[in-house]
Amino acid sequence: MKPTLSVVIPTLNEANKIGSVLDFLDGISAVEVIVADGGSSDDTIATITKYPSVTVVHSAPGRGVQLNQGASVAKGEILWFLHADSAVPEGWEKSIREALSSANVVAGCFRLSFDYDHWLLSVFSFCSRWNHPLVTYGDQGYFLKRAVFERIGGFRDFPILEDLEIQCRLRRLGMWMKLDLFLTTSARRFKVQGILRQQLKNIGIVTLFLAGASPFWLRRFYLPQFQLKPEDQSLSLKPTALNESVRSKGRFTRFPFSWSSWKASFSVMVTILSFKPRAR
Repeated sequence: MKPTLSVVIPTLNEANKIGSVLDFLDGISAVEVIVADGGSSDDTIATITKYPSVTVVHSAPGRGVQLNQGASVAKGEILWFLHADSAVPEGWEKSIREALSSANVVAGCFRLSFDYDHWLLSVFSFCSRWNHPLVTYGDQGYFLKRAVFERIGGFRDFPILEDLEIQCRLRRLGMWMKLDLFLTTSARRFKVQGILRQQLKNIGIVTLFLAGASPFWLRRFYLPQFQLKPEDQSLSLKPTALNESVRSKGRFTRFPFSWSSWKASFSVMVTILSFKPRAR
């Protein structure tokens, strides 16, 4: 049976996490699972080979590059981009298919929960109900039709924020739907970096990006310092046109005090201040 839905999972040293999500997805009718590995040096590949139905593709490291590589071999009409450290909710497949059956919906995702009990993470989880780019990221499991993905040209080759960038382009095409189901993700980065500190850093990075800051420059604030190399501007072996423009323009891809930059930053702050939870 030809699959009608393809799950694409990027991995890089995820041996401790990938088995759980593959256990859940393995053997579902009309669903194919593709793992796009960015050169893992642990037992990730060995773990994946225990699942004969899972397709493995090898890619240069970088989440956007890996997701594009996985999508390029997908056979399904629907693409679901899932992180390796996710726990999938019951009813996920039906919810995705129903959401994309609406002519107005071009893409969507799930709400977010964490695998670690902390009141601040509960607040962040609650805010993930909000259908806005500021609280919508790739770990919430983006889904869309393959035809739409090909139409917009896939993910950009960014070191970070490739999920936010493609989401902004998709929202300009039509409705973005956020499902009522929660996708559980690992809180490992929050536990290492500090929960409040990491979230404030995330908000600052996203706001600067919307104002025109280069993702290649912003990467230094997102990754721990020990992971950074001075010469490593891009995680890709083939830098994009944006990377070339960054070399000539510096920290911003457009003038940071232009009208579009002020409008983007102002929009974020107004939305935060005016947010009201949806009545249930």
